[in-house]
Amino acid sequence: MSMALRRTAAVIVLLAGIALGFWVVFGSPHDWEGGMRLLKFALGLTSLGMITASAWLMFPGSRDDDDDDISPHPMTGPLDAL
Repeated sequence: MSMALRRTAAVIVLLAGIALGFWVVFGSPHDWEGGMRLLKFALGLTSLGMITASAWLMFPGSRDDDDDDISPHPMTGPLDAL
């Protein structure tokens, strides 16, 4: 996946996660009971998961996560030669 497409997807997932989180906190009914209360908790965790996934999409952890990016490797500094 190209870096531009990956970062665009990250921004979309981030905004959707934030919107879901705001809806759970401010917009959903506060009188949910029983199973609906568990659903509200699950939606809150899903919101956090979406925000975490957007960070993973924005900044891939290794070269294996982003094979199509052909940007040059960063220059090495004096402390990298150790």
